[in-house]
Amino acid sequence: MSVKPKPNQMKKPIRFFALLLLGACFSFTIPSKPTDDAKIINVVIDAGHGGKDLGATHDDFTEKQITDQIAYKIMEMNTDSEVVIHFTREGDKFVDLNKRVEVINAIKPDLVISLHVNYTKHSSERSGMEFFICKENKLAPKAAMFAERLSDKFENKGFKVSDVKGAPFFTLLKSQSPAIMVELGYLSNEIDRNYLTRDKSQDEIAGIVAGFLKEIK
Repeated sequence: MSVKPKPNQMKKPIRFFALLLLGACFSFTIPSKPTDDAKIINVVIDAGHGGKDLGATHDDFTEKQITDQIAYKIMEMNTDSEVVIHFTREGDKFVDLNKRVEVINAIKPDLVISLHVNYTKHSSERSGMEFFICKENKLAPKAAMFAERLSDKFENKGFKVSDVKGAPFFTLLKSQSPAIMVELGYLSNEIDRNYLTRDKSQDEIAGIVAGFLKEIK
């Protein structure tokens, strides 16, 4: 004679299979957590001069304006959410070197790029980009690696680029992160002045830097 299962005995298997089905549904709908492979890169763009400090000048063009424009273009062209860009100055403001270094060392970025523009009264023929590191800084080898890679990017795009040089500039010396200075060109040279002050050429410069930053992750 067969024995009929009691009502509560039938509910248990039903509940068990329902829970399995519900778990299977959630396994497809709950988003996965971000992987540990994603790495955030912090970069400080140090736009040279600002405010009362004009930097190099030629007619109505000023170094502070050029570095500010290119710094903001780099940020605008950065489409990588894993590359976070910071500034040492916001807009046309004077920020002394000590304060800039304080900002840099508080952020502790993976890289510092200090933007400047050259000028010489001795020869209008002198031109091209120059890259500097501080050899006295213990992070000089890493900074040199970044400087070489970025200078190669510009050279490959047809810009005139000199070899990476060493100089004890205050920002490079006191930075607790790898730091490089880029002299973007000579405002005293007509060819350099044209690409430094034209919107399209500034876009190209900013695009090269933004592309480089995506590759250092």
